[in-house]
Amino acid sequence: MNTYEFTVMLAGVDLATENLEDQIVEAGCDDALLCFCGETPYLEFARNADTAETAINTALTELAEAGFLAASIQEAGYVTVTGAAAMADIKKSTLDHYAKGRRGKGFPAPLYGLQTGTPLYWWPEIAEWLVSNNKTPSRVAEIAKAAVKLAPKHSQFRV
Repeated sequence: MNTYEFTVMLAGVDLATENLEDQIVEAGCDDALLCFCGETPYLEFARNADTAETAINTALTELAEAGFLAASIQEAGYVTVTGAAAMADIKKSTLDHYAKGRRGKGFPAPLYGLQTGTPLYWWPEIAEWLVSNNKTPSRVAEIAKAAVKLAPKHSQFRV
């Protein structure tokens, strides 16, 4: 059994939602930390399971059964270099060198944000590149693949 870390953004709840933390724990998500970015809630999971897909699927199922809507899974989305570095637990400067072609070869190209100077990358591609270049553990890409696979299954996801 492995521990899989992933983040689920919640929709339809905010700081004013009564007993939010208790409801999440009662749903079976006692392995998630409730956090807020402003008034937007998200859950940082550290779930033990045999596979990343099982970890994410059971979390989403428990949340749905408790009446919570998942807006997105962070690992199935777009990131900046800074965000990718944080998700991979790699120094931002190191990842920036990969992104700019100063180190390594074949780093994924940005998909959005070029005109604004804040390029956005598809996290699953970065995760796969990091794993294939021995820069991060294989479970990082496993989580990203599972998140992408499960996201369309839940209608609230925007992938």
